Amino acid sequence: MSGAGEDTADGDGPRVRTVTFRALGPLELRVAGEPVEIGADKQRVLLSMLLAHGGRAVPVPTLLREIWGDEPPRSAVANLRTYVMQLRRHLRPAGARLTTSRPGYVLRVDDAEFDVPRFRARVARARRAAAEQRLPAAAEAYAQALDLWRGAPLEDVSQGVALRAFAQHLTEAYVSAVEELVEVESALGREGRVVQRLRQVVALHPLNERLRGRLMLALYGSGDAAGALDAFDEARETLREELGMDPGEELCRIHRAVLRRDPALGRPAAGAVPANGSASTSASGPVPASGSVPAGGSWAPPRQLPPESGPFVGRQRELAVARAAAAAPGPATTVSAPTVVLHGPGGYGKSALAVRLAHELAPLYPDGQLYADLAAAAPDGRPPRPHDLVAGFLRALGVPAAQIPDSPAEAVRRYRSAVAGRRVLVVVDNARDAAQVRPLIPADRACAVVATSRSSLPTLLATRIAVGTLDEAASVRLLALTGTGERFAREPLAAVELARLCGRQPLALRLAGARLVARPEWSLACFAERLRDRAHRLDELRAEGVSVRACIAESYRQLLRAPLPARVRSVRAFQLLGLYDRAEFDVADVAALLGTDPYRAACALDGLVEAQLVEPVTERVFRMPELVRLYAAEVAAPGRVLHAAPSPL
Repeated sequence: MSGAGEDTADGDGPRVRTVTFRALGPLELRVAGEPVEIGADKQRVLLSMLLAHGGRAVPVPTLLREIWGDEPPRSAVANLRTYVMQLRRHLRPAGARLTTSRPGYVLRVDDAEFDVPRFRARVARARRAAAEQRLPAAAEAYAQALDLWRGAPLEDVSQGVALRAFAQHLTEAYVSAVEELVEVESALGREGRVVQRLRQVVALHPLNERLRGRLMLALYGSGDAAGALDAFDEARETLREELGMDPGEELCRIHRAVLRRDPALGRPAAGAVPANGSASTSASGPVPASGSVPAGGSWAPPRQLPPESGPFVGRQRELAVARAAAAAPGPATTVSAPTVVLHGPGGYGKSALAVRLAHELAPLYPDGQLYADLAAAAPDGRPPRPHDLVAGFLRALGVPAAQIPDSPAEAVRRYRSAVAGRRVLVVVDNARDAAQVRPLIPADRACAVVATSRSSLPTLLATRIAVGTLDEAASVRLLALTGTGERFAREPLAAVELARLCGRQPLALRLAGARLVARPEWSLACFAERLRDRAHRLDELRAEGVSVRACIAESYRQLLRAPLPARVRSVRAFQLLGLYDRAEFDVADVAALLGTDPYRAACALDGLVEAQLVEPVTERVFRMPELVRLYAAEVAAPGRVLHAAPSPL
């Protein structure tokens, strides 16, 4: 990221400004054209927070948390006042623009004075030109927007949760603008003009295979086939070193096409591969099915994978590990398909991760992709029986209904015969236990199984991947994609608070986004204020019959199905922990709450961990997520009104 960083207004000639601010790189303040040195690190954080808030009031508690973390010193408020006073001096003669408001402080900044809104305005102008097919004008506007960047956003500022999310949002906007510029320049046949920009963004995101592929295409399109091959070698080396895996099919497809010197490679709409990876073609032509087709000739490999139900963000580490485990044949010592179990609490996005993973793996399994949702009720309202699932898979594989055995054991043997010698991917969603999954696992190392469950399914031979909450940046990104992106761009700090109040849980974040879509007049700050009320937070996190409360209730019902007497202790511990004054606790704390010995307390916690209502922190320390605590308090005292969280003031 490098650019001129000039001080001209969009659409105007050069002009002198009283104050200018820059955040697209190192933090910079200029007054009357002269740079102002802000040496104190905490004062730089203060200025960055005020700028990130975009002319809106930043509450004092928010500033304290960002500057000092979760445990500010007693003098923090007094020190903050001092930093504000010093910043006003730096801004002279325009110091009056930094004012005190009821919740905190406001810095008034015109769009023309700050490089972030100028960048956004130029990108918007470029997109309008591209939509109108004015491609040279679009390319020029994109280039002008990217020229404002001088490095990573706020790269010389200590970043807490809020500023990290703000910087991540800007970085993603930068990457999107580069990709859009590449598309425009490629359509104009000018790939060589974007090679350097692509090298810069690849250096920032070395594990992003899509960007690596765009760099290869740009190099090849500009006549540098050798450079494209070198770029592939560099990508392969980086992926092996960082992730222990080889490049994906799309990057390999581009590599093969470069080796063949395909003249159409890189041109728009040429050699395109569907984004979901569902096509069973490669750069060298159709991939033949390895198994025999049943008699009759009308059978086609099943393609049962569902579409993604919403935006998908993050999970790059989990995807990398799962791809490596599922895409490789099982070890020679095994005679079953490699199996990946994605496990974690309800609402954490296991199913979304499984669907994304399955679509990425689909080209490796051209003989079919089978999918079963074990949470889907049968017509009689009961969960599907394993025999019904096996019979459904057999029909999808071309076996006539009359030839499907009535005996469950015989049906499983027929199913395993049907997939023998084929490359088939099996996705089993929302399994309750290993007994539901085991009959669906092929006895063929060329196949693969992806299963999701709240349990880790410990008795299966599998690679287990725990699916936890999202990080702060991914949580905000999911909210923005689910809700209205413009609101999140205007209120980045309120977006961070919303993500925190949702516990960074994907289901809660999606439901919060859905509420915001339904209520376009709400600001993010308004919705955050509603969620701060602990007594009604679970009431707010629901949409169209789906709710966080119902998701937690399913885990609680699992707890109620546990054998006696362990169930009684676990249920009592759950209720008491909902009323406990700390989210983290140890075995001794639970023993004291239950009035029992440490062994029985540990057994009670075992039940809560198995039901995914409590998370282990260490072998003796545990944590109950905030949204689960709210539900536990409801169970402990129905109708009890929880104390609302204090206002930010």
